[in-house]
Order: sequence, then C-alpha cells, then structure tokens
Amino acid sequence: MCPKIKLIGFDLDDCLFDSTGLSERARIKGIKAMIKLGLKINFLKAKNMIKEIVKEYGSNSSEHYNFFIRRLNLLDNEIKTIPFNDQYKYIAAAVMAYQAEKIKSIKCYDDVIPCLEKLSEMSIKTTIITDGLPMKQYEKILRLNIDKLIDLVVISDEIGIKKPNPKLFDYCLKKFGVNGQETIFIGDRINKDIIPSKLNNIYSVYIHRGGKYDTNKTGIKILPETQPDYEISNLDEIFNIINELN
Repeated sequence: MCPKIKLIGFDLDDCLFDSTGLSERARIKGIKAMIKLGLKINFLKAKNMIKEIVKEYGSNSSEHYNFFIRRLNLLDNEIKTIPFNDQYKYIAAAVMAYQAEKIKSIKCYDDVIPCLEKLSEMSIKTTIITDGLPMKQYEKILRLNIDKLIDLVVISDEIGIKKPNPKLFDYCLKKFGVNGQETIFIGDRINKDIIPSKLNNIYSVYIHRGGKYDTNKTGIKILPETQPDYEISNLDEIFNIINELN
C-alpha cells in the first residue's frame, strides 16, 4: 500500500502563474515606451529584435534593452546613431514600463489559490522549489499573495544547489521529514522538475500551462525514461491523484 501523501511541491514560474506570457507582455510595453519617447523604429522590427535578444541571452538577463540599443547603433543602417546621452534615457523608459507591467499584471492562475487552500484544509504541507535569484522569486511570491499558503520556499541560489540536481529535492524532503513516496511534485519542465523528482522517488506530475517549455507547445517528445507519473492541465486534477495514491 502506498504511504499517505504528506507533501505537495510546486515549481513557481509557468506552474503557479503565467511567467512566459507576463514577461512577453512586459517586454512589448518596454518597446512601446521607447517608441513613444521618440525612438524611430518600426514596432514589428523592434519586437522581433527583442525576441532575438531574449533567445540569445536568456530570459533572466537584466540587460535586454541595453543590448537592444547597442544592436540598433551598430547594425541598423536605417537608424541614425542614437546619441550617447539619449541611450540610457530610452533604456530607463523601457525598464520602467517593463517593471510597471509586471507589477500590475502578475497574478496566479485561477486554480492556484483554491488548490492551496484545500491542501491546507487537508493538512497536507506545501513547498515551492524554484531556480532563480532569491529577491526576484520572493517578490513574485509576495505579489502573488501566496506566501502564507506555502509552508516552505526553497530557492536554488539560497541553498547553493540548482535544478536539476536531485540534492535540491532531497534537501526539501529532509526539511519536512518525509520520503519520496509521501510526496508529489508538480512542474512544467521535464529536465528540471520531473527528472529530479523521479530520482528521489517522488511522484512526478507534469502540468501543461502553455509556457515556453510546454511539450504540447514545443512538440518535443517525452522519452520513456523521463515520463512523468501523471500529466495534468489544471491543479484541480491533483486531488484525484492524491486520492488514488492514498
């Protein structure tokens, strides 16, 4: 007989809120702010350029707009060189618009708060295991207003262990004094969520949210050896899984 489920773990970005969509909308707001300030560039061209930069430097870079201005100056013959004194004015306008959109629009998926509240009523502990800068990740959690519904937040940079190292998940199990067969972990990335869960004998649940790593979106096939125990598209489905395992 399977042990009673005592702990549910969650990834944060694109699992509890639409991180991909929010970031894309915020970057567009930044482009529009520069154009409004007087930057002479076609909107679609600017949009494609910022997407290219994000792909090259990664979504967590803090210098997307800096690279954007440099690229315009050096590579775009249609645009006169932007005076040095104006460069940071455009960057500042973009960053302000980007941050304002992120603050204004960040919100949980509709199924998150009810799920966390129900888990609390069932006396099942909850944790978030996420990569990222602690300040940024805690800011997201506080703005989502879920900090009081989560028993433990584990951020890789705080611990010094990064996903997909299974030791990060083992650390979490030990903090709660539970084993893998008493735990479920829900995430949106096979390599960073599902694989380390399986290596700790944690029941793995892959959630399809339509983010940039969603296999339904990328078309990447899940290999048999990395197949999650369950696949869901809504957190409501987790309660059927809990009942089944119990």
